[in-house]
Amino acid sequence: MSTLLHAARRRAMGGAVLAALGLSAGVAMAAPEPFSCPAQIAGTAQTAQDVPAGWQSVVDQPVAVHVLQGFRINLGPLDTADGDVPDDTVEKGDGKGGKRETTTWKLAGKRGAYAVCQYAATKLVLARPLDGYTQCTLVNHRRREGVYRLESAGCQ
Repeated sequence: MSTLLHAARRRAMGGAVLAALGLSAGVAMAAPEPFSCPAQIAGTAQTAQDVPAGWQSVVDQPVAVHVLQGFRINLGPLDTADGDVPDDTVEKGDGKGGKRETTTWKLAGKRGAYAVCQYAATKLVLARPLDGYTQCTLVNHRRREGVYRLESAGCQ
């Protein structure tokens, strides 16, 4: 009787282990959460690397915040300039005399790519790996007789 009980316990434990593995595999294969570039980042510290003799380095009118001004997809490591070409750009009227331009990148088969959010008055960028994401979108908006301004950028 103890042999039957032992076999039943092993089957139950094996089923539990398989169920746990299936659950963890499901979690690993779940799509990542969509994200958007932050609209702004706090000021950055800027310093000169090498100041010539007789000169001093100071920050002229430090910027309190850096506003999102650009977005790109980089196809390789961030230290290489390997920008991806968008797959589609659509322009539509906004009903108020302006236009909204939506640019889309399809990410299928682009492993190792990064989303790069660029900010005004700094060379600092925010970057995020894109493995598991399927598409990124950049939206620019132009009010009547104005210039395009970046409205949002993100990936899903």
